[in-house]
Amino acid sequence: MKRLSITSAGVALVALAAACTGDIPSAAAPADPALAKGGPSASAAYTVLDVGALLPGTSSEARAVNDTGDVVGFYVSGSTYPYAVVSGSPVTLGGGTGWAVGISNGSPVYVVGHVGLGDFNVPARWSLADPTQPTYLPLAAGETFGFAKDVNDAGDAVGSVNSKAAMWLANGTRIPIATPAGFATGEGRGIDNAGLAVFQFTAQASDRGYVRLASGTLIQMPPVGTDVLSYVNDVSEVANGLVYVAGSTNSGARVSRAVRWTVDAATGAIVATTVLATTGSHGLGVSDAGGIAGFFDTEGAQRIEPFLWRGTNVLKLAPPKGTRDALAWAFSRNGRYVAGYAHSAGRALRWTITAP
Repeated sequence: MKRLSITSAGVALVALAAACTGDIPSAAAPADPALAKGGPSASAAYTVLDVGALLPGTSSEARAVNDTGDVVGFYVSGSTYPYAVVSGSPVTLGGGTGWAVGISNGSPVYVVGHVGLGDFNVPARWSLADPTQPTYLPLAAGETFGFAKDVNDAGDAVGSVNSKAAMWLANGTRIPIATPAGFATGEGRGIDNAGLAVFQFTAQASDRGYVRLASGTLIQMPPVGTDVLSYVNDVSEVANGLVYVAGSTNSGARVSRAVRWTVDAATGAIVATTVLATTGSHGLGVSDAGGIAGFFDTEGAQRIEPFLWRGTNVLKLAPPKGTRDALAWAFSRNGRYVAGYAHSAGRALRWTITAP
């Protein structure tokens, strides 16, 4: 389901540097011995769908996917517009311009993102039972813009308002999220059905990811070893009292490695930290089994490749023929679908994982 920073919806398809604000390393080439060069025809491990071919406009991105393979994102046709592709058919999300970046698994299915109202972006939630009518998540007096980035099956959502972390219950009630001391901005990036959520807070040279427990306690996900920055992007459902958190750990030289933290859902204790040795890797989505989907930016960030990391196996996910520089943004809870886009062609993609 998740995701990195959202920029203004008024621009054309976002370049990688804008889409990953605060998490763009200069990376060395991959070095993992387990790294396999993937390809649908070579390994039969997955197939890839060009979601962008189903959409209007000049370009598109897929930002989230659920357990049935429904995809949400945005397409560009002058401005950016949110969309959902459900059972292989495009669905218009009402409200006008904006982005869709999170989708649930429940019934009804919820989608979250933002809608452009006047000069500002307002956090929005759609129900696929009636996708023409968005619900605008409330802003307080003096707040002028916001984004919703993920949603659980109940309709609870996380995101940001006026560059501060935000969380809303299904009924629209706003849950206060205090910014930890020393940080300037924050945003919610993922939420599960137990109410655990991941938040990213930023400050000059000391960005940190946090898990918010159902009790409301914020637990920092520390950088690994001598690294100085941590980023969180997604959280799994609770299983056997534990959750998995996907993100990355960065050195002062801004070299990134994908990381998975295993966290006790009740106490917040970090019981395991697993790092993908490949530099230039970013962990974006996590399945309930602990698999990680993300991307490498290698060759001095001149080439971008999506990957699927499960245990000791790391598989590159090839985009359709004729495209390159693809990113994986989200992973379904059941581990069957990965969503992203081909950066070079501006086409939303969905990979279906056919081999365990």
